[in-house]
Amino acid sequence: MAPAVDPATLSRGARRFVGAPVRPQTYRNLLYLLLAFPTGFVYVFVVSFGVGFGLGLSVVLIGVAILAATAVVCLALAGIERRLTTTLLGRDIEARTALSGETARERVASLFIDPRTWTPLAYLVLKFGVGIVTLILLASALSTGLAMVLVPLHYGDPAVYVGIPTDRPVEFHPALYVVWNNLLVGVNAVVSVGYWRVRTLPEALVVAVAGLLLSLATLNALNGLARATGWVTERLLAGAYDPLGAILGGSGPN
Repeated sequence: MAPAVDPATLSRGARRFVGAPVRPQTYRNLLYLLLAFPTGFVYVFVVSFGVGFGLGLSVVLIGVAILAATAVVCLALAGIERRLTTTLLGRDIEARTALSGETARERVASLFIDPRTWTPLAYLVLKFGVGIVTLILLASALSTGLAMVLVPLHYGDPAVYVGIPTDRPVEFHPALYVVWNNLLVGVNAVVSVGYWRVRTLPEALVVAVAGLLLSLATLNALNGLARATGWVTERLLAGAYDPLGAILGGSGPN
């Protein structure tokens, strides 16, 4: 038997779903996600150029120097991302501002041997993917939902078309085929979706309610994406060396 759903839990979930537009954290999450596309584009360029150019010249000393410089730059960018995640998402991600080892050679070696030096590179590339997903959700789902919510305000304007315009009906042809006694038996159907326009207030209100639900679902999906991104940020950037923190005199574990 399936466990009974706790009414209190269901009520909290419903309030959380409906209350997404009025929570300040929702808009901090949106800002965090919106920044992911331009910054992620820069990150991908830096990583791809530095790693590709460095590996191509790795047979000579300059290639190794380029790889080393790329790693340091990526660690600095990861430090910016760590601070951004802390400010907007409220996740406190610790970093190291001191390298292990007694001599300069030992400290440099420890930097490049440590796997936490290289996980930020994967994170920086991943951030660009987060930005793309955010733009898709904003440009398709959220903008469509908000436009549907506003339908009751202008559905009666003769200069504005609200509905589904089509030059020809869109047809779907679902089919089912089964084998019975060495015979192929099939069923075909045709579903046609043609011209439709909102002409009455009840139709406009139905569209608005559907748009409101779509908008709420999109905002909650974006909040979930921000939380997931913060969790990944914490896993990939925690404990990594932060050259910016070392320069600025930040504190962190050794």
